[in-house]
Amino acid sequence: MSGECASGTCETGTSACSTSTCESSSERCSACQTACGGDPIACATAMWQLSFFQALKAAQVEVLKAKIQKAWGQKMDKAADAVLEAMGIQWQSMLAQAGAKASLSERLRTLWQEDRKSS
Repeated sequence: MSGECASGTCETGTSACSTSTCESSSERCSACQTACGGDPIACATAMWQLSFFQALKAAQVEVLKAKIQKAWGQKMDKAADAVLEAMGIQWQSMLAQAGAKASLSERLRTLWQEDRKSS
């Protein structure tokens, strides 16, 4: 999978690179995930670039979280209450089912053990 990089970065379907051509993922450095060729400066530069984009995405998520909370906060709180209530009922049902299965297993074990004792 190789392709030309525009502006020093590209996407090849697996990950980005910072070289003039995109190399296959099997030739990538395990530290920086690029084809740095073991050059520590190129590797460090690539890691800084990747970190920048991770931080940018995280900042965007935080901005959107605040705006979503402001716009839909009340509805989301009510939705969370409804989900919590429904999941609580479902959880209690699952606990009851598990208890019933355990009780049946124990009763059957006791029944079969009594049969052994009487033989």
